[in-house]
Amino acid sequence: MNDNSLLKSNQKKLSLKFLRSGKAWGLLILILAYSFLAYKLITFDQYDELLNQWQKLPITQFWWLGFVFLLMPINWLLESIKWRLLVSKIQTITIAETIKSVLTGISTGFITPNRVGEFAGRILFLKLENRKAGVTLSLINSLTQNIIMALCGVPAAILFFSIKIGKFESNLFLYLIFLMPGVIILGLVYFYIPTFSKRFKFSRFTLKVHEFTDCLSDFSKTELFRILLISLVRYSVFCVQFFLMLRFFDIELTFFEAILAIPTTYLFVTFTPSLAISEAAVRSSYAVLFISAFSGQVASIALAGVSIWFVNFVIPMLIGSVLIVKK
Repeated sequence: MNDNSLLKSNQKKLSLKFLRSGKAWGLLILILAYSFLAYKLITFDQYDELLNQWQKLPITQFWWLGFVFLLMPINWLLESIKWRLLVSKIQTITIAETIKSVLTGISTGFITPNRVGEFAGRILFLKLENRKAGVTLSLINSLTQNIIMALCGVPAAILFFSIKIGKFESNLFLYLIFLMPGVIILGLVYFYIPTFSKRFKFSRFTLKVHEFTDCLSDFSKTELFRILLISLVRYSVFCVQFFLMLRFFDIELTFFEAILAIPTTYLFVTFTPSLAISEAAVRSSYAVLFISAFSGQVASIALAGVSIWFVNFVIPMLIGSVLIVKK
């Protein structure tokens, strides 16, 4: 056998090995994701209360739920547009492919703390040589959303605690006061990421990370601002979704109460270590903690927290799992 034939044979064996490995990991992810989801559904102990609540709702209330579902594809379309803008520096990808990659990422992130495993699903739709850069871009994508969560959530939380607890009566309030400058500094660092990347590029001590960081060098401040702006619009969408879900369960909040309670809830949900599958409980707990300060309908608030989690994560996760099988 000549060298070319031997090389092709080895490449074929490696490809088959890689394919089998990918199928095995994909199957494992599906099993874990669905097992966790089944566990969550089996251990959910508020089905009777949820059924009673639904039976009491007048038909007119379902308009609110309809608007929640109407905003769901807009939510993930915005995330897909942002992801496409990020990966445009390394690969041209269609909007259909970005939507698939985002939904697949939800499935792979479903079983990891704070959904950090989303990158595994997203990079499946990138070329093999671009996947290391894809990991970095996925982290930047998460960073932008977290910056917006903090920039909107910290001021809302400060106002919430100053009104409901008292200006100097809570250590948490003081913690939030000191956190705000850190969030602003993090935002400024974000805009200097391309500069840092270029410095890494010419440093002999960082040769091993070039494949991960070079993709950041070509972003302009305008592009980074645009990505941050899309994150802000998407944040506004799922805040509105949460408000609509609360209205569906007949929980009335004034505009001022909503802009205090909902961003504060999302702030604590985002920065509390948890698995996506446990987010329903975490989200409900924080929703009850903060929104019940303005409404005594504790059970309805908890159900609204579970329901918004189901709409925004479980449904996309199920769609993403189908895409994993196909991919």
